[in-house]
Amino acid sequence: MLTAPSAVASHWRPIALFVAALTILMALTLAPYGGNPSSLFHIDRTIGPVIPPHTVVLSVPAYDGMQYFQVAYSIPSMFSPSAWKEKLVDAQPTGVYAYQRFLLPLSAFILASGQESLFQYTFLLINLAALLGTFLLILRRPQTHSLYAFALALSPAATIGLHFSLAEPLTLFLLTAFLLRFVERKRIDPLDVLLLSAAVLSREVNILFVGFTLLWLLWKKQWRDAALLLIPIAVFVGLQLWIMAIFGQIPFFMSTAKHGFPFIAPLQLLVNVHQYNRYTLSAIALLLLFVLPTLVQVLLDMQKSKDHIPDTKLSFIHLLLLAFLLIMLTTPSYIWGSITSIGRAITPVYPLFIVGAMMHDRLAHRLIAGSILLLGLGAGIGLAFSVHPFAFSPLA
Repeated sequence: MLTAPSAVASHWRPIALFVAALTILMALTLAPYGGNPSSLFHIDRTIGPVIPPHTVVLSVPAYDGMQYFQVAYSIPSMFSPSAWKEKLVDAQPTGVYAYQRFLLPLSAFILASGQESLFQYTFLLINLAALLGTFLLILRRPQTHSLYAFALALSPAATIGLHFSLAEPLTLFLLTAFLLRFVERKRIDPLDVLLLSAAVLSREVNILFVGFTLLWLLWKKQWRDAALLLIPIAVFVGLQLWIMAIFGQIPFFMSTAKHGFPFIAPLQLLVNVHQYNRYTLSAIALLLLFVLPTLVQVLLDMQKSKDHIPDTKLSFIHLLLLAFLLIMLTTPSYIWGSITSIGRAITPVYPLFIVGAMMHDRLAHRLIAGSILLLGLGAGIGLAFSVHPFAFSPLA
């Protein structure tokens, strides 16, 4: 296996191309806002007094990045029970839902030494580093086509998460690192526990990833490894209980409510021709170019594995990918309204597909990987050219 330095040295061309792609994408995104990375938070005027000077404030409703910013701003109060009611509950700086995506705001807060004016830089730095790390993790695998690295690190979850300062890039890195270790070793060690604990602090959907992995280990009677997975589960429960102690609500229950009857929302998306617009068409592109082909391909791969190479490490990837694709197809119509929502909501599908595709590496897998790359770049460029009216704080 290549070491990290030798992998970098032997793959300098794809690495240079990837860095150039990220640089161009960020330049296109930030140029309309004077190069100010605070525009990535998509803050609006409802944020109130927490906004630092010379921050981009949009004249349109905010997106989730503003909530991440507010969580980072609220971190000192979260660690001070005496401030919970006055500064968090009464002030209601953001929805409770956002607090369970704690790792990115916490990391940005620590890197910025608590200085709100630096959050715009630390959030961006963490997400760029996560995407580069994800790219290198795939690229350094022996005899792996670089297409898979580009497809994962520039997937819709990557480019949309980068554009809105969200936690998807961090999730991609953590899950990819875990998957590559686990499919080789088929056991859990302390580093895996750390990666999964960080993952469940990054996004709530990752607790399902841990839960499915736990079920796999129980099925395989790997009792010690299954017991180790109780640690990231305890970390997740601890975070939920902490948030409940502050706000009196468990945010994960809000997440589980965002599901409906399987296949209804995607079907409605396809048949409601009179509702087609650039948002719904972007979601349809994701459905037709990634979700449905991947669903068919994973079923074919599962059958081939069963017939020719039973009980392989690929079975774990197949089952988890199938589970997350089905979860994706149960999400309601408002999630399926645009690629900016459905393209990132079930982030684990991307590393699961790419890691499995690397092992099969047939033409069909490369075609789907190419589709992921095109969808990701299309989403990133489309968002870059969706410029909103804005002003710099302080506002009149």
